[in-house]
Amino acid sequence: MVSPSDSSISSSTDPRFQITFDIVNWEQFSSLACTLAHLPQGSCHWGKQLSGGYNLVRFLHLHDAQETTVVARVPLRKEGAMSEEHDSAISKRVESEVVTMKYVETHTSIAVPHVLHYSAQAEENVRSPYILMSKVDGVPLSSVWNNMDNDRRRHVLRQVIDILLELWSHRFDKKGALFNGADDSLCIYSSSLFEDPDDTEIRHRLLTTSYSHAADYWLAYANAQLHDIDESNFGSDIKPYTHSQAWFMRSLIPALFDPSIDVHGCPLSPGDFHSQNIMITDVNSSHLRITAIIDWEFSGPDFVSSFAQYPLFIVDHPHWDNDHPLRKRNVRDKALFDELLLEAEQNCNLIDDLQLSHLISNSYSIYLFQQAMYFPAMYSSVYPLPFAYVFGNKEDFSADYYCALMENGILNKDKKHFNWEREVWLEAQQVLGEEVVGRNLTKKEFQDLMLKYQDRFDKNGDVSRWLES
Repeated sequence: MVSPSDSSISSSTDPRFQITFDIVNWEQFSSLACTLAHLPQGSCHWGKQLSGGYNLVRFLHLHDAQETTVVARVPLRKEGAMSEEHDSAISKRVESEVVTMKYVETHTSIAVPHVLHYSAQAEENVRSPYILMSKVDGVPLSSVWNNMDNDRRRHVLRQVIDILLELWSHRFDKKGALFNGADDSLCIYSSSLFEDPDDTEIRHRLLTTSYSHAADYWLAYANAQLHDIDESNFGSDIKPYTHSQAWFMRSLIPALFDPSIDVHGCPLSPGDFHSQNIMITDVNSSHLRITAIIDWEFSGPDFVSSFAQYPLFIVDHPHWDNDHPLRKRNVRDKALFDELLLEAEQNCNLIDDLQLSHLISNSYSIYLFQQAMYFPAMYSSVYPLPFAYVFGNKEDFSADYYCALMENGILNKDKKHFNWEREVWLEAQQVLGEEVVGRNLTKKEFQDLMLKYQDRFDKNGDVSRWLES
């Protein structure tokens, strides 16, 4: 049963945690766990709880002879009524994670939490999708990595490499998410099924299974981004610059992505292979070991270029200053990783195959590209990095470069188009007022608004001419 001390969420500023906590029937959840463990009802108590970016996690202590602890995880919910699309995205996320964990547990030697029970739907008793799984031993690598000596770091990285090489050997014919088909056979569906339709950052719902290699996928993604820039924020004075940035990113794709590396299929890629999801034990000995990889959410087959990247815990964060103290350490760790990976490939007779070591050692430009493309909310801070990587850091001439593209270059026509939209928007705001004509209208919203008040505009003015066009 839920004890009084556990009846409220920890002091977090994210309102989703309390909303989710209040939705779930924790007493029914604990009763379910007791039933599964063949224990009398009430033979358990709730313990510590954790919250991440997508889930609320609680530890349930069973009153059995082994004093077993199991992990209950439920997806975080937003305030207000959820749409059917939103609920569907969460359900598919849970379903695919369970299928992926079971695949890894069955077909590899990689340790993962064992799924005891789950529901991808909001069942009447628990009132939420959930996964009930075994608790793994150890502590997150993130809690000890910074204080490890070089010998222990080498020992950990060697185990990380063994895991990556095993995942590298499991190939699928599409990028996407793993599901069970009607006959329980393994199927791959588009990973866009995970996308939350209420998330304003998700704009490009591409069917990932439609692309045979990364170059085609990223070209479609970049074109969708350019289309989004054109259709959103009608009349914004920064659209010419934003458009030129996105155009530049698209121009890099042929140089960054080699279609030939995807011809042998997509390796199984963990969605968040970071140090907080790598559990280790015996941390104070010279034989510390990885006990499990947790959190397989958003995992699935992915293009080789996305898989073949350094583990995130030895990669510089895009927002770090140039003198950040961890940069030098990461340089050493990546050099050690390269050495150990090449050694492992040679020992496994993989030297004649497509070398993962070569791809990872040359992956920084693709990492920067993906960071800039995936996180449009951080575009202004992440975006300059690919530019600096291409042209060098000796002199920042990005503003001159984009001005040249827009003033006299290939994007001059686009700039004139956006400038005209700006004039149309300014006339509309002058006639109708700031309360009516906002700054974040899409092109369709602006058009509908202008049609509503069409009789209030000069027939020879910018708004009327724009509507006629």
